[in-house]
Amino acid sequence: MDYFTRRWTTWLSVALWVVLTGSMFFQTLGGTPVTFGIFRNSRGFVEYEWPLAILLLNMLLLVMLIGFRILALMLTSRDGSGTWSGAFSLSLFMCGLIGLMLQGGTLGLWLFFADHPAATHFWPPIAFLALSAVAWYLGRSDYSFGLIEDAHRSARSTATAHPAGWSDGDGPPQDVARKETPRRTLASIHGNADIKRRLLDAGRAILQRRESGKEPRNGILLHGEPGNGKTIFVEALAGELGMPIFTLTFTDVEHYHVGVKTVMVKAAFDQAIRCQPCVFFIDEVDSFIASRTQAISQTKEDVDLVSGLLTLLVDIRKHRVLLVAATNHLERLDSAAIREGRFDFKIEITPPDEAARIGLLESGLNANLPQMPVSRETVASVAQRWNGYSVKRILAVTEELPSYLEELRSQSQGRPELGYDDFMAALRRLQGRAAIATLPEHVKPLSDLRLAPSTREALNGIAKQIRDPLRMERLGGSVPSGALFYGPPGTGKTTAAMALAKESGWSFLSSTGADLARDAHALDKLLSKGRELRPAIIFIDEADALLRSREYSPNPDATDKLLALMDGIGGKIKDLIWIAATNHADQVDPALRRGGRFTLKVEFKRPDAAQLTEHIADWMAARRVRLASGLQADDIAALLDDESIANAEAVLQHAVNRAISLTSGDDIVVSRNDLAAGVDAVLGF
Repeated sequence: MDYFTRRWTTWLSVALWVVLTGSMFFQTLGGTPVTFGIFRNSRGFVEYEWPLAILLLNMLLLVMLIGFRILALMLTSRDGSGTWSGAFSLSLFMCGLIGLMLQGGTLGLWLFFADHPAATHFWPPIAFLALSAVAWYLGRSDYSFGLIEDAHRSARSTATAHPAGWSDGDGPPQDVARKETPRRTLASIHGNADIKRRLLDAGRAILQRRESGKEPRNGILLHGEPGNGKTIFVEALAGELGMPIFTLTFTDVEHYHVGVKTVMVKAAFDQAIRCQPCVFFIDEVDSFIASRTQAISQTKEDVDLVSGLLTLLVDIRKHRVLLVAATNHLERLDSAAIREGRFDFKIEITPPDEAARIGLLESGLNANLPQMPVSRETVASVAQRWNGYSVKRILAVTEELPSYLEELRSQSQGRPELGYDDFMAALRRLQGRAAIATLPEHVKPLSDLRLAPSTREALNGIAKQIRDPLRMERLGGSVPSGALFYGPPGTGKTTAAMALAKESGWSFLSSTGADLARDAHALDKLLSKGRELRPAIIFIDEADALLRSREYSPNPDATDKLLALMDGIGGKIKDLIWIAATNHADQVDPALRRGGRFTLKVEFKRPDAAQLTEHIADWMAARRVRLASGLQADDIAALLDDESIANAEAVLQHAVNRAISLTSGDDIVVSRNDLAAGVDAVLGF
């Protein structure tokens, strides 16, 4: 509240009290007999003597001001930001003080100068005492509050240097971080026993009494992929240690004026220190301490924020404040910020283990489908296959199940009990696409492919295994983690991989060996996408650049990366198959060929004469052309010799195109000359 507003509200209140109480004062000085009586006049109306009337009017005024004061407190906050609060604080104190002085003087004069019956003497003291009690209470409470309010403003203005754009009395709030009382402990988190143990050990090590001569330890940095519950772990740790938690995010300090963020961060640290012992949690800490060497568009304020935070991270070690930070991108943090001495404990929050997945599924089903039966065996099977899924993904599937079941009921396909297929269907709905949506259009089924008997048998075996992986594993079988398709170019390796995905209903993700060998991060991205779209086939076409023996490969690091990913960090990833296609199986690194990686080797051969003849006949029958008189499919097969299906189709297509271009009508006849031209164009060298 500005000075002029405070001044006129104060003097307006003072003037009101002077007018009301002055009348008694001047009547007494004038020698007018003054009594505090109540009587009836000649017309029968009740009248009050002036002194009593004045006192009662003053009492009424005080009651009204009390009501206004309550309204002011309801409309304004107690942090000094409202103008009503300050105005009423000062005004009521002044009214109470001046009112007591004037009424006291009036009472003294009345008792000294006037001669009154003894029966009237009790009225002035009673009225005066009542007025004094009310005024004293209001003056004490409101004046004290006004002093505290002003003191807070003064402290903020002197303790904080105002950045550009801040005016007096508009400094940062004292409570920047959000205080919460933990509602859970580590025992309420399912599974993940090792992570919980490490967290609790770190928390206790930080809070334990410091031994003489030893530097205090502090700082727990939680990192890992999003959706695995880093924030939940922090809350559970605070609950386990019985301390409040103060959370700071970048949005809490974001400001359009330069220099404000650094001041706000300092205020948040001060807030945690004032409330120690406590847990101080910085969420998405990479927003605060991004690397100063890697950032492209960092401003001076960003650099200053990192520098200031580095000092605060060290200074807070002197206090009983448990510092915890979380990030999804450990590699983006400034190296000086995450070293020991600032964050002494670094703990990766990995995807939930099997025990945690079972607990999450059960709790999610209890919350979303409490009346739907589901066997523990089904829950265990789902949990076993969903290794690598985040906490959010698992819970989201249980949230999706009710709408999925409702859709089935609308189609008269209700379920008496949840099964494994229901979980997978809800997962597909959650992923936002069907498995076949990642495939090109018009993919041929396995039955339509021209394959050697041994190749067909191997592919049919893979299709049956991945179509029902639960049955395979229940009966002691296993689903392959990788398959190597090898053979001459054009023998249908890529087509066969897509047909497998269509046959099994699995997602299909593809890349080339050259792309993956050139960018090591591309492998991580491909695996991450495959893990999210499981069950999925990851197909690496023309994989020679990636699979070549590391002894001769120009990209051995990429091959090492592939080996590590196929082995799986923390175990094999269920329902994920790697398929690689190569024309040179003899050049593949021996470590990739061994069991457990590309375990299955499927050879793709060129078709024999009978298969090629059959394929040519089917291919021509599907088009609106005919062969010239005396020309048969076996003649074309003999002309093509032992070429691959891909080359045979290319020759036939060129012959048809030539025949169409040389004819004006719609009766197209493919001649031997057309076929010869196709052979020269496609197989010329």
